[in-house]
Amino acid sequence: MKHIVFILLFAISIQTTHAQFGENHAIYGTGSLDFGNYFGVDLNLNYVYQENYSFKIGYSGHIRTPKSKPDDYSLGLVNGLTFGINSPYDNLETFHIMAGKIYKFNKKGTIRLNLSVGLALVNIKEPTNWQMNSSNFFDQNYTWNYHEYSTIGLIINPKIEFPFARHYGLTISPVLQLNKDRVYVGIGVGQMIGLLRKKNK
Repeated sequence: MKHIVFILLFAISIQTTHAQFGENHAIYGTGSLDFGNYFGVDLNLNYVYQENYSFKIGYSGHIRTPKSKPDDYSLGLVNGLTFGINSPYDNLETFHIMAGKIYKFNKKGTIRLNLSVGLALVNIKEPTNWQMNSSNFFDQNYTWNYHEYSTIGLIINPKIEFPFARHYGLTISPVLQLNKDRVYVGIGVGQMIGLLRKKNK
């Protein structure tokens, strides 16, 4: 009997703590597919204070067809049958940290703008030094080397969030990423999971 009482008290305390925490804080994960001059994914851990201020850390990875690719490049039969898994790509990766402001479009907070800006460590990896192979129907007709380097970038991300349930929602997120060598402009469509907002009263 003592064990049952202890378990009930523990469960009630957890629920109370969760409720009190949820009044002023929100913590959730977001993930999106991004479309623009690159294609990729964006993953973030988000924190919102009093439904007014936001903070997030995250990772994004994007690829595109190489700008340096020779006009007569052929991916070959084997690579074609494996959906181009060994094809060369321009790669743009970021690890970012951002802060922002929340603007609610309705009283419930089920439509809101999370306007955030921040800094990113950007890793750029691109094929270079293209060398033609002897003609071969099965293999790619060029070899290449990758040139890889890192830089610092700025990200502007006015994300529109739809937390229509307290623990699940959807996002649409235009994004502009700037650094001294590359620019990414796109839009992401994704979802949000976690403690998103206050409980409706």
